[in-house]
Amino acid sequence: MSTITGASPQSSFITQAPTPDTIFYVSLDPQPPNPTAPTLILLHGLLSSHLEWSLIIPHLRPHCHLLLVDLPGHSRSSSLPPPYTTSSMADQVASVIQSHARNGKAHIVGMSMGGFVTLHLARRYPSLCLSAFISGATPFEGVTKWLAKNNWILFHGFRLSNMIITDWMYDWLCRMIGMKEHRELRQEILRNVKWELIRDVYGSIVDEEDGFSMEGMAEINQVRCLSVAGERQDQIEVTRRVGQVWKEKGLTGRLGSRAFVVRGAVHAWDLQFPEVFAGGIRSWAEGVDLPNEFEVLE
Repeated sequence: MSTITGASPQSSFITQAPTPDTIFYVSLDPQPPNPTAPTLILLHGLLSSHLEWSLIIPHLRPHCHLLLVDLPGHSRSSSLPPPYTTSSMADQVASVIQSHARNGKAHIVGMSMGGFVTLHLARRYPSLCLSAFISGATPFEGVTKWLAKNNWILFHGFRLSNMIITDWMYDWLCRMIGMKEHRELRQEILRNVKWELIRDVYGSIVDEEDGFSMEGMAEINQVRCLSVAGERQDQIEVTRRVGQVWKEKGLTGRLGSRAFVVRGAVHAWDLQFPEVFAGGIRSWAEGVDLPNEFEVLE
């Protein structure tokens, strides 16, 4: 079994054995125990796994019940059949929340692809969502949208980079942009590069009916949402427009939905600034002021 930072033999650490038709999850109770602590469910990015959150867990576990999943098609949920669209993933995550979150509700945290899954949950299953924290998941535009529609280019790009970039080169590149070491997660990412995943995930994000346009962001009108961009790699102006749409539709005033940027952050900044990332999650879930590193976009 993979190591989860912050879990010990004495702690409440529950995993569901993967089956061909069941999503894999890890359940971590608060330490020290707190029966009133809310549930946070953490949804990883494309090709990643629940190990993406290993650096975040120690900062959240004293305050929350945590549910970590391997989304369909990834790692211990790789036996689940396609399609691997972000909307179908949301359906399966909704079942996990209903069955395993405290009171059948959770604060949802989504990174990148997991952010799009979170958007679907907030739009289609608002009664399950206490709040939504989304990073690096805004409507695709320009070159990003073109690449998503021509996802075969991305698939071969992933495969080529995996053949060329050795482990030591990858570690060096991560150090250059300030990302923490994540060798075990790196091996999961290498194993998760599959055509069906790339095709379905990117295709669903730009799908005209099932994806998210700027207008679609306004449909998330029952759940308090934070959309955050990493300054160095995410779409800051698109994220700003998301915040403006929420404000124009009255969702900022009624729910508190807003958009932010974290300066100096890369796309996967949960692996770069885990303490700040976790601090933002906790503050958003508790409804208090975000850490100073979060700069509002208006």
